[in-house]
Amino acid sequence: MSGSDRSWTIAPALLSFCGFLIAALLVIDGDLDALADRLVQQRETPPASATTPFQPAPVTVAEAEPPEKSEKSEKPAALPADKGDRSRVGALEDVCIDGTPAACKRWGLDGYYRALSQSKQGKLGRALRVSWYGDSVVAGDSLPARLRSRLQQELGDGGPGYVFIVPPHRFCLHESITRSRTDGEWLNYAVSTVTHQDGLYGAGGAFSETYGGNTTIKLVSGKVTQVELYYLGQKGGGTIKVLADGTEVIRAETKADKKTPAYATAAVPGGASKFQLELAKGRSRVFGLTLENGSGAVVDNFGIVSASVINFGQRDAAHWASELAHRGADLIMIMLGANEATWLGPNDADTKQYQARYEKMLEPVRQGRPDASCLVISPSDAAETKDGSFRSRPVIPVLVEAQRKAAQAKGCAFFATYEWMGGKGSAVKWNRSGLIGGDFVHLSVKGAQKLSDALYDALTTGSSRYGGP
Repeated sequence: MSGSDRSWTIAPALLSFCGFLIAALLVIDGDLDALADRLVQQRETPPASATTPFQPAPVTVAEAEPPEKSEKSEKPAALPADKGDRSRVGALEDVCIDGTPAACKRWGLDGYYRALSQSKQGKLGRALRVSWYGDSVVAGDSLPARLRSRLQQELGDGGPGYVFIVPPHRFCLHESITRSRTDGEWLNYAVSTVTHQDGLYGAGGAFSETYGGNTTIKLVSGKVTQVELYYLGQKGGGTIKVLADGTEVIRAETKADKKTPAYATAAVPGGASKFQLELAKGRSRVFGLTLENGSGAVVDNFGIVSASVINFGQRDAAHWASELAHRGADLIMIMLGANEATWLGPNDADTKQYQARYEKMLEPVRQGRPDASCLVISPSDAAETKDGSFRSRPVIPVLVEAQRKAAQAKGCAFFATYEWMGGKGSAVKWNRSGLIGGDFVHLSVKGAQKLSDALYDALTTGSSRYGGP
């Protein structure tokens, strides 16, 4: 057979194999962005995070423009009336953990409201901490950044909080810092992109590993006086040095007989705005770095592209609970569902198991921070094309109700984003008003500010009704 004949014979097989590989990776990773990261994982030069200078945003709510007169009206999803008690503040639903709503001894948000009250009185002894988990809707930082700005305007600048030293995905951003790396190869792992068999991802669900890489984190504004390194002790572990404005403040030897999560803390008198990590002499796994002040507020951005309830729960649960306990967040918020909505139908078997899976995912959160508060934030409305027009994905309200029940079962508060934004048909309306992008899933900056403002206002009102010490 001639070379030409052989090429015609081999080509279809190669095309078929490539097609199978791409399809398989899409199933594993969830979207094209995660697929691209797999294909260039070790060669890609990572971009710095958002470089727009961080300034506290004006405390105003972005209002949607009125719909066009020709627009057909959809009956909005109804939210029960606020009765002036703790059970509901707008779209925020608290849950009674001990007693009944009429005579409740302990509500789900008590832990957060208590810490907030102590922070305002100067008695908390540290920054108020909020950790926001989610998928790409959260990862871009527009949502966490707005809440961070609102809380810091009220309580003071507590710093950026927990940050990944290398972003687990190029769309995992943080508006309070810039990141760059200069030397060495980095391998990045996360629960929803490139996974690791040991399931040890730290508090944020992602980590970076290197044999000698260096990286630099700069604050966009201000300084911090406290730094903590989250890392893994392991066989063959290397040395990690942390420099604050050029001065070494941490030196961690990560060699250990077995894999053991560890921490190294340092005070930075006078504060610093530039932090360098230098890693050498062996393999080092770094979960993250906390950059804080002794008071104020921080909002951790733990959003990761392609995250879902299934892959979010596929980690070592005991390890995650331990990391959550060490991080010590006063409020843990989880916003998932955008990815599941793209492949689940209302009557699918996986949809029927969704509540149980969500409850299982919440268990480490409750175990790690039993005295703190957790808040499940439902996905927004999302649209898809159908017969040449856009319609709301029919599975969204089913997922929302499953999340509401899971939150209640595990003692977490619930924010009904879907109903708050208008329910069925609202994604299309929000797109026309510039609040949701052209994919009818991801919020614009304006839309993210509107949602974060609603969350902040509901939590602020709820805290005013808190009667605890």
